[in-house]
Amino acid sequence: MSNITLRIVNESGDTIMNSLSEAQLRQEISTLDNEKWIFVDGRMVNRTELANVEVADNATVIVTPKIVAGRV
Repeated sequence: MSNITLRIVNESGDTIMNSLSEAQLRQEISTLDNEKWIFVDGRMVNRTELANVEVADNATVIVTPKIVAGRV
């Protein structure tokens, strides 16, 4: 049984989803826009590479807005 935690960080606060399977994780991330950075257990992963990354059953995945210097 998977116990993946997904944390989505945005301007209005964080959304945390617990006990996700790998399929549920991929589904949730697929609904987000492309202006996000994805970190799987602290390692930055390209959205297109996520399908090829084996996510551990107890992984923590954090999705943040892309940060660009000088952009507000």
